[in-house]
Amino acid sequence: MKKKLTVQKKTGIMSTAITLIVVLCLIVVNVIASAFTEKYPVKIDLTSNKAFELSEDSIKYISDLDKDITITVMNTRDSFARGGEYYEQAITVVEQYAKYNDNITLEFIDLMANPTYASEHADLSISVNDILVACGENTQKLTAYDLFNIQQSWYGGSITSSNAEQAMTGAIMNVTSEEKTKVTFLTGHEENENINLEDLLEKNNFEVNSIMLQAEAIPEDTEILIAIAPLRDYTEEDIEKLDSFMMEASEKNKTMLYFASAEQPELPVLEGWLEKWGLSVPRVMVAETDQNRVISNNAYFGIADIDDFLVTEHMTNTDIPLTMPFARPVEMLFTSNMGYNTGSLLAYSESAGIIDEDVNSVEDIVQEGPISVAAKSTYNQDGVNAMLCVFGSDMILNEQFLNSSSLANMEYFLSFFNTVADRENVFSIAPKVLGGGSFTLTQGQVLLYTVMLVIVLPIAVLAVGITIWIKRRRS
Repeated sequence: MKKKLTVQKKTGIMSTAITLIVVLCLIVVNVIASAFTEKYPVKIDLTSNKAFELSEDSIKYISDLDKDITITVMNTRDSFARGGEYYEQAITVVEQYAKYNDNITLEFIDLMANPTYASEHADLSISVNDILVACGENTQKLTAYDLFNIQQSWYGGSITSSNAEQAMTGAIMNVTSEEKTKVTFLTGHEENENINLEDLLEKNNFEVNSIMLQAEAIPEDTEILIAIAPLRDYTEEDIEKLDSFMMEASEKNKTMLYFASAEQPELPVLEGWLEKWGLSVPRVMVAETDQNRVISNNAYFGIADIDDFLVTEHMTNTDIPLTMPFARPVEMLFTSNMGYNTGSLLAYSESAGIIDEDVNSVEDIVQEGPISVAAKSTYNQDGVNAMLCVFGSDMILNEQFLNSSSLANMEYFLSFFNTVADRENVFSIAPKVLGGGSFTLTQGQVLLYTVMLVIVLPIAVLAVGITIWIKRRRS
């Protein structure tokens, strides 16, 4: 007689059969999925900041373009991506542009296999991994320094964040735009040449040039003048040129930005002209006494609050801190006088104070804030629409602060210039950090995290351990 299978054996056989069927199904699904994704690649961006995707603003802008645009990458796709995780992120972002608009063509050219291509475009000085964005006769070249924020050290450069989307969208705006706002930098008085600001403006569709004020006239089509920390005083002839520019009746607004610095000597002629506009920059320093409002535990690296939100309408987040280190105060000599009207742009908090020859240390500072460290004066009469903006420190334009993803310095000035230029179709794209990245902490935050990690957390772990030990001992 055949032995009947016990219930236990039947259950075991059934379980084994089900397991084999499930495993077989998984294998079949995996094979089908592999074949499908090989033919139709599927990528899912799981990063918290969607670093591998375009922002909604870029997608909307790209989708509405009706001009033919060609994006040419000077390498093969695989070779470009082998540059590292940031290069993989950048090329993935670049590929998105052709995806959202059929008028955009993406092509890869291997310069190693096509060496004549570089010689045929010698005027562009093309190198491996450069990206060309072209529309009609307009072409803009992007290099690694445009695509990434690179921090230099004794050991070389390292990428800290990606500007791929900002650079690409800005380049497309540049080559498709028919008009550009002209920005003129003033030289000839030992000004601080700020390449970072010039590059930032050029990448965002501004036409940038410079003149030696003593020898050249201010170009008639200039809309924005910039003077950064001159060390030699202006002449009366220089002031006449400034007056002619600022007080000319025009449909377009005329704006001048003046950046002071702690190293400047007395400049009586230039400072007298600023005072006519109701603004003065005393030869003292502003310091912050509240440790929760300083960076790097330095009283001179205070956080500046935004007082005028009219120039920040294009900022995505005005809560991100903005710093203006080693700032001199900017005093408003009057509120309104003979057509001139003044107002504060940026200010240190109520806990800020002044450091002069009578102050020997931070502990001696008398709190007398808020203290303005940037202010404006406007004149709107008889067809004249002019604005003078004075900043108490040129350090606000420092490369480290402009490129920091945890500070709002770059976004503030992009919004400032776009607002002054009366642009409508503009938006800000924050740098994308892969991995942990870095962020800036105030001294108060450092103290808080130190207490939590060094004191509170160990005590909590110890308390839990003791509680469990006592319970087990009693049981």
